[in-house]
Amino acid sequence: MPLMPSRQIYLPTEIVVEIITYAAADEGHRQATLYACCLVSRQWYSVAIPYLYEKPRVSAGTAFKNFTDTICPTIGARKNKIQLGSLVHKLDLSGLVYHSSNSLTARLLGRVKENLEIFLAPRISFAINSLPALSKCTNIRHLDLSLVGDPIPFPDLKKAISKLRRLTTLRLPRSTSITTYDDAAATIEWPPNLQRLQFSGHYRSIPMSSFPWPRTMTTLTLKNCADLSMSSLGSLMSNPQLANLKRFTVSASNRNLQPESINAIPVFLPELASLSIPGDLVNDSFFDILSHMHPPLPLEDLEFGFPSLDANITFSTSSLITAMEYGLANLRSVGFSELFCTNQRILEDTEIDDFIHSRFSKKERRNSKSSFKNGVEKSEYTDDDDTIGVYYI
Repeated sequence: MPLMPSRQIYLPTEIVVEIITYAAADEGHRQATLYACCLVSRQWYSVAIPYLYEKPRVSAGTAFKNFTDTICPTIGARKNKIQLGSLVHKLDLSGLVYHSSNSLTARLLGRVKENLEIFLAPRISFAINSLPALSKCTNIRHLDLSLVGDPIPFPDLKKAISKLRRLTTLRLPRSTSITTYDDAAATIEWPPNLQRLQFSGHYRSIPMSSFPWPRTMTTLTLKNCADLSMSSLGSLMSNPQLANLKRFTVSASNRNLQPESINAIPVFLPELASLSIPGDLVNDSFFDILSHMHPPLPLEDLEFGFPSLDANITFSTSSLITAMEYGLANLRSVGFSELFCTNQRILEDTEIDDFIHSRFSKKERRNSKSSFKNGVEKSEYTDDDDTIGVYYI
């Protein structure tokens, strides 16, 4: 019996879109599946190609070479009619080491600048010559330079990103150095909508006490700083521009951290709503200070994060609970790194969790008479397990 010629089964484009959308949601197999979809037909290609290039995975050397050969073809190479670089919304090069070069990274940024929203820079091949291309990525929202090892003068970096109006999150290079800060650098504006900043590198105390932080910043993270001793961190926190900071994280990946550094935080930054600190550097004196602070701090979330040196908690549960009756009266949630989760720790965490829930239940009952407004229930406190009590990270 002769073989019948194969006939392509046509699907309405709306159905193909549904299939591609479903395939794109599977992060584990996303890239391989979308690539296979592009090979089915021109119809499938036209639907799948934007998803394939939206957030390409290029951590492997071969994948990166294929990607750059397509986005940045050499002179004389066949070029795609579609501007594939304009389809890229997220570019993660953080897994690359020696796969790229300074010039190639700069060229690549130039090709994907149109719609790039998230960029994670590589460790080796991002340098000062990438700044002109970076400054043209006007749609970027999240910029992570935390792995960059090549020294980039801070004024040059600040100037390059100053016009990125959509940038809300910035992680500075670990090679950042602020030892002096002249008037010319101070006049360079930060991106106008920058809210979250991760500060890294080396700085001296004197310029940091008057350092011009972004006016729109609500969240500050200190990570990979060369010196966070009491005097160094104190000079940074004494800056009056940080007085109204809402969220503050001190990573364990900082040098010269001391319990005294941690104890000073609520004194210098009294308006925090969220605080994350290395759990092993917190002792009872931290809560003694908080117990004597009046009125109570607005702090709602206190997180004892990854340890700096020792995976042990040294403060007593009773000192934390006492502080929650005074300076921490507004605390809604307490987080612990999973490294601290011993059987004894879990029992004590249950005591903390019960105390927080009982306190907010009392507040809810106290406010129940005034919880209705215009016939609609309005409760300031909600008994939500996701936001109230103890959690682990």
